Amino acid sequence: MFRFLFAKFALLAAMIALAAPALAAPPPPRLADAAVAPVAANVAAAMPCADLLKVDFTRLPEAPTALLGAEEVPATASAKAYCRVTGYVQPQIGFELRLPVSSWNGRYFQVGCGGLCGVIHIENCGPALARDFAVAANNLGHVSDSWTDPLWAIDPMLREGLGRRSTHAVAVAAKAILTTYYGKKPAFSYFQGCSTGGREGLSEALHYPTDFNGIIAGDPAFPGRLALSSNWNAVHLLDDRGKAVFSPAKLALLHAAVLKGCDGIDGLKDGIIEDPRACRFAPRTLLCPGGDGPDCLSAAQVAAAEALYAGPRDSKGLRYAPGGSPYGSELSWDGDNRREISQSNLRYLAFREPNPDYDYRTFNFDTDPPATAPQAAIYDPVAPGEAPDLAAFQAAGGKLLAYHGWADPGVPPEGTLDFYARVARAQGGLAAVQPWFRLFMVSGMFHCRGGDAPNTFDLLSPIMAWVEQGQAPNGILATQYNPDKSVKRTRPLYAYPSVARYTGKGDVNDAGNWREVKPAKFRDDAVDWAWAPKN
Repeated sequence: MFRFLFAKFALLAAMIALAAPALAAPPPPRLADAAVAPVAANVAAAMPCADLLKVDFTRLPEAPTALLGAEEVPATASAKAYCRVTGYVQPQIGFELRLPVSSWNGRYFQVGCGGLCGVIHIENCGPALARDFAVAANNLGHVSDSWTDPLWAIDPMLREGLGRRSTHAVAVAAKAILTTYYGKKPAFSYFQGCSTGGREGLSEALHYPTDFNGIIAGDPAFPGRLALSSNWNAVHLLDDRGKAVFSPAKLALLHAAVLKGCDGIDGLKDGIIEDPRACRFAPRTLLCPGGDGPDCLSAAQVAAAEALYAGPRDSKGLRYAPGGSPYGSELSWDGDNRREISQSNLRYLAFREPNPDYDYRTFNFDTDPPATAPQAAIYDPVAPGEAPDLAAFQAAGGKLLAYHGWADPGVPPEGTLDFYARVARAQGGLAAVQPWFRLFMVSGMFHCRGGDAPNTFDLLSPIMAWVEQGQAPNGILATQYNPDKSVKRTRPLYAYPSVARYTGKGDVNDAGNWREVKPAKFRDDAVDWAWAPKN
């Protein structure tokens, strides 16, 4: 508690000290009045980097900002010079902005965070900075060590920062700062994030539809839903003493059996389940006849597997997530990780009143989920019982590229499919949505990355082509690398509901030998669950 109060008062004192002399400083130019930067034109700064400290950003609408530092970082043999700006938006949304000194391409790029954030992951902007974007990252409004230190969440204002405010406020502040630095506003603005960052992207599209021209949202983790899914998984993956129900060997056994039963459903046995929803594997077929053994599952392990595949529910079968852990995700089932996420959420975020002594195993799915819904409305892009409305984002000309790993064990892929289906319902069907919103499902990929499948791909180039040239993305190349960084295999990713299928000729591990197959009919993926839209 003392650490939290000290940090808060220290930041307040810093803001007062910085804001007082800034009252006489020149205000930043209004974005609406600034000229638009040309793209890919090596735009140079209009002022020295350090002079940004002389400009008053404390009265920015929606984002009162104090700069703590502005220094030019010299060029190296592998990187160009840039202006490094650090600061915070009131009350304590820390950010870092990096501005190419003489090679700006006229575009702005903002990266999302992960977990509960608390750290400024500016290094994740490296690829975009190397391409001469002005880039920024932020800590989602607090300082912490992600899941292990959520004490900050006792402050309701900082909860709002984690929810929807921080990403938007930093977009406002960063654009004002870079417009001052270059004398021009960005021609195009882009956001990219996965997990928490994916959730940030959807929140931006829904609630601040003019912040970004293009948004990439991967495996979006809604904190309200994640609290319930993580708790369900933790309780079933760990016994009452906190010991793992499955050993690594038993998870490998289960995964091998799932692949044997479901890998060939798509017509090719390649170790990748195309769509886990087609799998009908029954864990009970592995039940040991004599209690336990090395080549079978105990009754407790069978029950745990069945529960994870089913997903969280109450005693009457009412679902509290759009899906469960998919078939094919078994090798990433981690009870300790699920417990850490569940415990942090339930102690500090899920309920109105924090309780640092809360034991995740006491959560009751018959009585407790409704008490978490009001807080979920703060964090989740779509509040419980509401439907997503992206009409304003579409009207603004925005482009949204979402993706999700089909083997994501902690954030059910059905949640993203449900979101996409409900947007399609509201906006006139798939044909009306695909010109501005596309979803890519990545077979075999775990949460954001990993899995024995192609799981590495560039999405920034495709969304730039979509936003700036009208070229809708399809056939995106995904690559899987061996431990020595050599290429193991490549596959194309097609916009859902299309899938990639092997042509039957040539190397099966070469994307050039795959083609797009469209289903005869678009299935409605909307899920009937406890927090589904009421209408």
